[in-house]
Amino acid sequence: MQRLRLWIRNVFGFSRSETNGFLILLPTMVLILFSYPVYKSFFYNSPILVDKDQGRIDSLIAQWNFIPVTPPSEEITNTLFPFDPNSASLADFDSLGVPPYLSQRINNYRNKGGRFRNAGDLLKIYGMDSSLYARLAPYIIIYEQKRTEERFPKSNMKDKKEVNSFALLDLNLADTTQLKAIRGIGTVLANRIIKYRNALGGFVSDSQMKEVYGLDSTVVMAIRTRFFIAPNFRPLQLDLNKASTQELSAHPYIRQKIAKTIVTYRFQHGSFNEIDDLLKIDLIDSSTFIRMRPYLKLEH
Repeated sequence: MQRLRLWIRNVFGFSRSETNGFLILLPTMVLILFSYPVYKSFFYNSPILVDKDQGRIDSLIAQWNFIPVTPPSEEITNTLFPFDPNSASLADFDSLGVPPYLSQRINNYRNKGGRFRNAGDLLKIYGMDSSLYARLAPYIIIYEQKRTEERFPKSNMKDKKEVNSFALLDLNLADTTQLKAIRGIGTVLANRIIKYRNALGGFVSDSQMKEVYGLDSTVVMAIRTRFFIAPNFRPLQLDLNKASTQELSAHPYIRQKIAKTIVTYRFQHGSFNEIDDLLKIDLIDSSTFIRMRPYLKLEH
């Protein structure tokens, strides 16, 4: 021990008291370093006595009411598209993912003279699930019913026959001459209607007449009595995965800022998988989306 003290003093240059302290500190450090591995190997690797509690475990398991969970069937994906519940066929409802019993109820309701005046009326059909309605709601377009005649007093049958003699015209095919036949529409308004129709890509509802600057409610009502929109009409559509910022922003329903955001989102996240992905963009709320939806398409 004396030789060890001398060696330490010569090597490290310690004094006598420092050498004694070093000899005490060194074994203490070694003990601390190796105490945790020894503790861990002793306590954590001790055998688990399963047999002791096996009987209790078995009795608890026997009391469980185990109900096997059937794996969910593969989800059927349906292609969603704009539709009018007043005119959609049973095949259309099937393509939209509506259960056959529910589409039959809708058909029975229509056959009895029922009519859907807004999207929310679908919830009146017995069995219409709220989740199914939420999925279909953005694609519901109610084409307003066209009147072929107006009510007149019995004493004025001549005027009634005169109204019935007018043939309804397709609003998406009408020219300026046919539009100017409506009282209150001149050359300027007729050209403005056609210009707006071309910018949209076609009218999908006669309520869009209210968006044409200069048309008052009286003129709009007159247009509804003389023109119709074909139920199977499909407007010109922009490809959401290919249209440029300029092409998107040229549409009346898509502002420049929204067009830039769509292109930026497409650049960052890749092509859109479905048009509903537009709702992930903060600038596009549900009302804006519903207006835009008929004029968009996806080509993968």
